[in-house]
Amino acid sequence: MVQPSVLVVKNEPALRVLEKDESLVAIDPRFRAVVELARRVARSEATVLISGESGTGKEVLAHYIHRHSKCCEGPFVAINCAAIPENMLEATLFGYEKGAFTGAHQTHPGKFEQAQGGTLLLDEISEMDLDLQAKLLRVLQEREVERLGGCKVIPLDVRVLATTNRALREQIASGQFREDLYYRLNVFPLQLPPLRERTKDILPLARQLIASRAAAAGRLPPRLTLAAEAKLLAHPWPGNIRELDNVVQRALILEEGEAISTQALAFETGIEAPLPTGVGELSKDLKSHEKQLILDTLVRCGGRRKQAAAQLGISERTLRYKLARLRKAGVAIPAPSNTRLTP
Repeated sequence: MVQPSVLVVKNEPALRVLEKDESLVAIDPRFRAVVELARRVARSEATVLISGESGTGKEVLAHYIHRHSKCCEGPFVAINCAAIPENMLEATLFGYEKGAFTGAHQTHPGKFEQAQGGTLLLDEISEMDLDLQAKLLRVLQEREVERLGGCKVIPLDVRVLATTNRALREQIASGQFREDLYYRLNVFPLQLPPLRERTKDILPLARQLIASRAAAAGRLPPRLTLAAEAKLLAHPWPGNIRELDNVVQRALILEEGEAISTQALAFETGIEAPLPTGVGELSKDLKSHEKQLILDTLVRCGGRRKQAAAQLGISERTLRYKLARLRKAGVAIPAPSNTRLTP
């Protein structure tokens, strides 16, 4: 019997795992093997260390493990160790009593207590300083926590998962990460491959993201042209799934029709991109891409420069400069509605 959160797609050797309105697509054999390992370890109580580059979906996989674990009815609590200042991370993790420090006006339970009966995800564990690593190790060993400023020991019933985008063995060698904590966390390691090594997942992920983002915008999902698919497959994806999501969001802004073409697939935050040689001029292909993207956007915006600049993600001044260059090259520029086309 297929579990509710896992759908094996007919005629496709794939798993699509729905987690919090996200789809963990596992068509590529290497990634599918990781998902299968995650499903197996979920049923145990082992601590799991999920490693991988930024944007590879480590937290999504952690949600998957929680949903398939014995504590799936309990809370899933995540804390990003890189996003909280060092002087606040300890209090956030372990909690504090009223008056424990300046500004502690009331008692506050920490993330460990909030995750009682469920799962605690220590996201980017490698960013934690050594002193706090020692305190975390004790909590994991004793399975109990004591709030800052308190004297009561609180027993814990929490499944712990951790993620990192760094090579922890190298950090251990350089004295940045405790070896004993590493072994405490690394009971069952899972290594997520980067998107560039999951070529069979790129297009299914893109389609899923298009469908999700289009639905959120209240529109029908456009299809990808064959040329657009080829462009997505050729990109190295240094930002992984997060970068793919950004590209999809831009494409849905730039393309309002029924199909996403190559012109709408912008891999940079702006329109221009430097040549690999570093000379600063765009190649002929990039110039053509930029020209078509600007003209198509102007047409959709009825020639209104301000609206077009906003959709392109550039300033009006930059757009005027680019239009002047195009006009000088003899390109016809769409004029505002109800006026003639400017040669």
